[in-house]
Amino acid sequence: MITPEEYLMQIKDIGLRIKSLEGELHDTEAEEDTEYAEELSARISADIARYKELRLRIRDEIQQIGDNRLSCLLTEYYVRGKTWEMVAEAIGVKDAKWVRTRLHEKALKLFAGTFPKYFL
Repeated sequence: MITPEEYLMQIKDIGLRIKSLEGELHDTEAEEDTEYAEELSARISADIARYKELRLRIRDEIQQIGDNRLSCLLTEYYVRGKTWEMVAEAIGVKDAKWVRTRLHEKALKLFAGTFPKYFL
């Protein structure tokens, strides 16, 4: 089993992998290795499709938690990739540290409780 945070972090993790592959593709194109570049392009396309699917599914799941402020927190941080300062501003709170520690923990618990099949 994974934690709610690990589950939600899948979006950010696949985004990082896509950026890394795009960097590698750029390097490969400079070396004019077309066969390897084609393979990388195919992997990037597959990861982008998976990223979009995962992002939509997780966004839909987050919307089901029932607390709009906590839903917004999870969406802004995990789906939209915002910083804690930006998340705090989006939900109308001045203390980003409080949002990151206390409110984030509350949101993760609510998310886990909404989807017990994922998190036992």
